[in-house]
Amino acid sequence: MKICLINSLYKPYKRGGAEVVFSNIVKELKKDGHDVFIITISRHCEKKNFFITMMDDIKVYRFYPRNIFSFVEINKQPFWKRFIWHILDTFNYHSYRQVKKILQLEKPELVLSHNLKGIGYLTPRAIRSLNIKNIHTLHDVQLVYPSGLILYNKNWSNWLSIIYSKICNKLFNNPQTVVSPSKWLLDFYHQRGFFKKSKEVVLPNPIILEEASWHKNLDNKKINYLFLGQLEKHKGILFLLDVFSEFNKQKDCRLYIVGTGSLEEELKKKYENDDWVEFLGFISANLLGKEVFKRIHYTIIPSLCYENSPSVIYDSYKFATPVIASAIGGIPELVQEGVNGYLFEPGNKFSLLNKLNLSKNNIANFSHLSENAKIRAEEFDIKKYIYKLLSL
Repeated sequence: MKICLINSLYKPYKRGGAEVVFSNIVKELKKDGHDVFIITISRHCEKKNFFITMMDDIKVYRFYPRNIFSFVEINKQPFWKRFIWHILDTFNYHSYRQVKKILQLEKPELVLSHNLKGIGYLTPRAIRSLNIKNIHTLHDVQLVYPSGLILYNKNWSNWLSIIYSKICNKLFNNPQTVVSPSKWLLDFYHQRGFFKKSKEVVLPNPIILEEASWHKNLDNKKINYLFLGQLEKHKGILFLLDVFSEFNKQKDCRLYIVGTGSLEEELKKKYENDDWVEFLGFISANLLGKEVFKRIHYTIIPSLCYENSPSVIYDSYKFATPVIASAIGGIPELVQEGVNGYLFEPGNKFSLLNKLNLSKNNIANFSHLSENAKIRAEEFDIKKYIYKLLSL
């Protein structure tokens, strides 16, 4: 089958788990013998018309959507510039024409669209105008809140977000099929009137499983915990370090921190004399198993923002590692209390302390949780995912 895959970012550019999921789907479809090509953005402003590059024997169409700066650099821009950028991105007719021309040239049987922030929200109209079957996969709340970020117990609704949401709803209309990794995210859009006539499917994100079965062989005298993600306040890293310093008074536990972010240098300096925490910086995905997860008992996800379906949970289960996580967004759909991890109330110090103590005091139960995590990972095998996706 000839399949077009559209995502605003594709390697070497990425922002988070959505790009990893997208890349894995591309790779598996190619491996299965499908004729696939990609539409994505270029960060080079002189290349406004589409051009073709080859990556991993896959045709990649890139172009620079006309705007005041590249989507790749959005986090570096002041609010007023981002505000203008979002308006231009939402109604980017230049992107519409580029996408439509590529689709007319290639004539795919199916378009799999993912994150379109940065490539333009007129893209669904370009697909619809050519009567091509479209399966759109949701990854976040960006069709309602441009930042994609909603903090726990905060009301972010205002007249701007309401107008923006209604515009996005009108532009996206009703793709034939909408896939969401979590029921929570699908319900979130339902409550705001999105996708009323689309076929809707909850399909957790796929992972590429290791060829060899993964087993833990750990010394339970010292319990090792992991934070894997962005070192940003909304990800709960400040909250976690504050709680963990109190939890680990007996110095019989250790917290490894993998990731980078705006708080990295500040935190390294603050905790440089504490031997219970170790900052490992950025570690590529292909090295996580051998260099990190092989020594970890539990992964901690202390998010203070609503998460859809965090890739760190999938990675943890892949390496037989149970999870201790905030009960927020789509996380409770992946983490089962006492089965493959523990859940706590977001931002609640005593709730997290309770689950940390439970994980340490019940370490004899660790192998059971670890095995269940590995079994859960098998449900997310990308081969099963692709079969279900193409059957829609």
